[in-house]
Amino acid sequence: MSFSKKQLLSGENMALLVRQHWFVLIKPVCLSLIALAVLLAVSITTGQYWALGIFLIPLAYLLWKVMSWRRKEYILTDHRVVLQEGVLSVSSFDASLDKINNVYHSQSFLGRVFDFGDVGLETASEEGNTTFEFLAKPVSFKNAIVRQRELYRMNAMSGGHTVSQSIPQLLGELASLRDRNVISESEFAEKKKSLLEKI
Repeated sequence: MSFSKKQLLSGENMALLVRQHWFVLIKPVCLSLIALAVLLAVSITTGQYWALGIFLIPLAYLLWKVMSWRRKEYILTDHRVVLQEGVLSVSSFDASLDKINNVYHSQSFLGRVFDFGDVGLETASEEGNTTFEFLAKPVSFKNAIVRQRELYRMNAMSGGHTVSQSIPQLLGELASLRDRNVISESEFAEKKKSLLEKI
């Protein structure tokens, strides 16, 4: 089952959904091709073409791996980061944006060439560090998490959860986020308008 709007919390919006890079499928594809080549060679040499039926086993393995890849989803909302996976049974992991302290990524040389890598979360929860491996476009995913985390914190502050800061201070922080390209100009204008309405 793919992540759906029914799984969103009240007032939560989905920002991004990514999957692992297709590189994770290279191993099962290669194994299936090797199995087909071996079975074909055996069938031609022995004249026993029924042996090709055995290819159904590596083919089933390949189909299972493809379905698992399709069902492993990394979802970013404006409240949390979710990993959901499973074909027959489903499991999920959630990290609330307000619990994420640091976000980092790593890419090998091959990962930089083909744009895949790992994204890690350092959280203040019991899980501690969590690493999402072989993600497609890891830098974009990391930047999206940072942007949503900062917007989430700004929303919490402007909503009255942090009363010690004044509106001008919040506007200054908002401008700083815009200047560092954490938020876009349109997001800046929208939040600025929302803050000014509270004066």
